[in-house]
Amino acid sequence: MRSVGDNLKNELFILTSLRLMERVADTLGLDVDYTAQRALHTVSLYDCRPVEVEFAVPAVRNVAFTVEKLDEDVCRLSAFEGLGDEEEDAARKAVIDVRFGVPVNTPVGTLTMQRTGHFAGLKKGARFTVTRYTPRTAAQICKAKVSAAEYDKESSLVVIGCNDVNARRAEDILNEIFAAYKRDVVDNKNRVAQNTADFVEERIALIGNELASVENRLVNFKKQNGIINITQSAQTFTTESAAARKLTLDLETQLGIAEYLADYVNKHTNTNELIPALNLTGGDFNGQITAYNSLMNERNRLAENSSEEQATVREADRRLAELRTAIAASLRSYVQTVKMQLRDARDNERLISGSMAGVPEKEKQGLDIQRQQALKEALYTYLLNKREDVAMQLAINEANVRLVEAPIGLNAPVAPRRGVIMLIALALGIAIPSLVIWLRTLLDVSVSGRKDIEELTNIPIAGELPRWKTDDKSPNISACSSDAPIAEAFRILRHGINFMKRNARVFVTTSTTPGQGKSFVSTNLAIVFGKTGKKVLLIDGDVRKRTISHQFGRNAGLTGFLNDDGNSVTLDDIVIPNALDQNVDFIPAGMLPPNPSELLMSDRLEELMRRALERYDYIVIDTTPMFSVADAGILSRVAEVTLYVVRVGVQDKAFLADLERMYQNNHFNNLCIVLNDVDVTNPRYSCSYGYGYGYSNSSGGRRRRNPFGRSKG
Repeated sequence: MRSVGDNLKNELFILTSLRLMERVADTLGLDVDYTAQRALHTVSLYDCRPVEVEFAVPAVRNVAFTVEKLDEDVCRLSAFEGLGDEEEDAARKAVIDVRFGVPVNTPVGTLTMQRTGHFAGLKKGARFTVTRYTPRTAAQICKAKVSAAEYDKESSLVVIGCNDVNARRAEDILNEIFAAYKRDVVDNKNRVAQNTADFVEERIALIGNELASVENRLVNFKKQNGIINITQSAQTFTTESAAARKLTLDLETQLGIAEYLADYVNKHTNTNELIPALNLTGGDFNGQITAYNSLMNERNRLAENSSEEQATVREADRRLAELRTAIAASLRSYVQTVKMQLRDARDNERLISGSMAGVPEKEKQGLDIQRQQALKEALYTYLLNKREDVAMQLAINEANVRLVEAPIGLNAPVAPRRGVIMLIALALGIAIPSLVIWLRTLLDVSVSGRKDIEELTNIPIAGELPRWKTDDKSPNISACSSDAPIAEAFRILRHGINFMKRNARVFVTTSTTPGQGKSFVSTNLAIVFGKTGKKVLLIDGDVRKRTISHQFGRNAGLTGFLNDDGNSVTLDDIVIPNALDQNVDFIPAGMLPPNPSELLMSDRLEELMRRALERYDYIVIDTTPMFSVADAGILSRVAEVTLYVVRVGVQDKAFLADLERMYQNNHFNNLCIVLNDVDVTNPRYSCSYGYGYGYSNSSGGRRRRNPFGRSKG
């Protein structure tokens, strides 16, 4: 923390400039870095480096190599890097044994290894890495570690920080930055004084020669005219003209210095040099010269830290040119004013001299020489005093900055911050799965569960069938245990259908597309009806694909009955008794006719339903998908309840809007939805309709109560 001058932002830039960092890196030797691998991280050996490497030539590129301790006097260099593509491979394979204090040629140049006190503490075979940077790279690395900021808006204090893996090196960097900045301030302050000193020395030499010449003239004049003391011989003249002579002398002194200064300003119009600060009496340009020198000093510092084309440098040049023009104009005005005053003073002096005609001509000549001598002596004395003032300024090496508080190291590392990393990891652990789930939900256009149907339609859901994994190509719940979740789900479906239309006996199952599970639902619904002791007839109405009929061969079946106009085919001819389970008879689809749709539209279908209802309690008809062919719509005319099978993950959500319109327009008799292939592992289905309760197995465990309040079966 330090106190600085007026322009705080400029000082912040200078404190972290590359120019200053190059000085710091050079002083501390930061162009050579010593590091070692410790576990999973790299540590700096700045304050405990085992060796000092001295390079014979300046660095032109960044290089690195590995040092291995062989014994107390010899170490091995290997793994040279940073030499370019052509030399890299050969340098990596190079292995050089080096003795301490002996110069050796290596792929990175000639170098000498010097042992330090820490080398003895290394074990044999210990390795560390030496990296050599160019001065610019070392300065950039140092600059990246350093930060400077205002302490607050109300003060001129600056807080400088340094983040480094080595606390000792960070402290040395901060101390050296302060020392280098202080030297820079002192050098900058002394530039004005040095420029003034050079000007004063030049004028002292010139005025000294002129004074010697005038004194020689006075001596020769006295010798030639035999005059010992001109002052006594012209006492009266001196008394009367003392005031006039003193005024003339002062004005001539001011005029000479002003002309010297104006000549200097005119000759140095296009340079970046400072203007001598002579502080002439009555000149309003003294403050302008002080402002000019301050601005020129700031401009030169900015140019050193950036470039001549920088906007701030160009703006400073513009302001300097304006100040230089104003100073020149002020000097010209001042010279003219002094000349006028001097002319008046000389006229007055001549008037006094004319009134003293009786004074001998020789005395008048001697007095004129003495007057010139006094003028030169006054100029010479003024310049000598000015030289002493400038010498005093140069002797003062204190800068207007001071160290308020020494560098303070933190006990805990500032990076990496474990708490922040853990918080970020936790946030990512939550955000990434959430994003994946959100994307899957966004990209999934299929029905995912009961909620989708309830949100998009008003169609009642008769039941939900859980996912059932089985190797059987024609899954039949009669083959599984009575307390299996799939069997319980069909019982719940049977119970739910009764709420759709009590005493309904004819059911038609259909779906939007193949693969939704309508044949699976038809078959097992017929079986679950048969479990109650009722007579059930299952009809394969899908005369095109014949999904259920494949296992029963090609019998006359449904198409045989519908195609018979002479009543030669009876119901007994096409029914297969107990085909799927006890109490469940089956009518296969029969042979594929050339006109399936027209055949299903015949009145023989109603005749078949009438005869079947006389013998069976329930009739389940498996039809084709609704939008594949027209068969499903034709068969639905004989249905009392239409079961529309929707399979999770298969049915597109977009179709539910069309299904809702068909429901509202009564295209189907008592339409309801059967949700198939529900993932019961999903928490929202864990208690749905009873089959997620985990009924006990057949070994005799305690059964849990059915949600509908009825026993199974």
